[in-house]
Amino acid sequence: MSGTINIAAGIQQKAFELGFSACGFAPAAYLQKLEPVFRDWLSKGNAGEMSYLNRNVEVRLDPRKLVEGAKTVIVLAAGYYSNLPVPAPGTPRISRYALGEDYHKVLKSSGRQLLEWIRRETGPVNGRIFTDSAPVFEREWAVQAGIGWIGKNGCLILPGKGSWFFLAELIIDLEIPCETEEVTGRCGTCTRCIEACPTRALNGDGSIDPRKCISYLTIEQQDEIPEEFIGQWKDWIFGCDICQDVCPWNKKAEVTPITRFLPKPGLSDLSDTTIKGLDVNTFAHLFDGTPVLRAGWSGIIRNFEFLEKDKS
Repeated sequence: MSGTINIAAGIQQKAFELGFSACGFAPAAYLQKLEPVFRDWLSKGNAGEMSYLNRNVEVRLDPRKLVEGAKTVIVLAAGYYSNLPVPAPGTPRISRYALGEDYHKVLKSSGRQLLEWIRRETGPVNGRIFTDSAPVFEREWAVQAGIGWIGKNGCLILPGKGSWFFLAELIIDLEIPCETEEVTGRCGTCTRCIEACPTRALNGDGSIDPRKCISYLTIEQQDEIPEEFIGQWKDWIFGCDICQDVCPWNKKAEVTPITRFLPKPGLSDLSDTTIKGLDVNTFAHLFDGTPVLRAGWSGIIRNFEFLEKDKS
């Protein structure tokens, strides 16, 4: 395949064949404008217990430090929406993204297939696939690649498709010139996500205070959940979807074509009895292969016990 336009179009077509819903390109460069914003965010203690965000800041800002000679960041979005009915109030809830197979494994496998296809078409190419597994500003690169904008809920929103997407980045040393226009924010005057967030974690400008976010508190927080959040929990024991559930851009979300992201049997209709009956072994069996394993048995039990306080 010859010609930069053809290779860009070819990569997009192959990405779609692999199940991705969007594919964009951006020159690999230092994110100079983002640096003062990120450092200010860190200085305010917003990282909470996510100490890893304070490390490798220079690498996080420059993808060329991750892949020698990097010239292009290929941004890929894969949908995970599964159109589940909303559970009855009081039912222990898990964020949609964690009900299926761990996205790290799925997207890395698909990303490697795309990289191999590029190599077959163009010759030797040095590159690496990343998905929430290295110091990469995923949403910022998605904006740079023109596939969406960062909404007031902090999620990347794809025009006409919504925000139920995982992101992955293929950073390569092949230059792929292409005309990319950033998508301007289209949230307008809508504040539904801000008003719906029970813990007031959304700042209104696309940034989040993780220390108030239910997703952070149920996954990243290692200590006990502060009791100040009692009365605001809304049944979550792993992650939270509230700000996405209320987003108008998600009204016409399409069910994912990637079957590995569809809910595992038994996870979309959990009950108090199921969670109360979990021991380490049954937990490992029930959530085998899903992102929920990240919280561990003790984390899920802690979250459920906090939910019990919230109900009382």
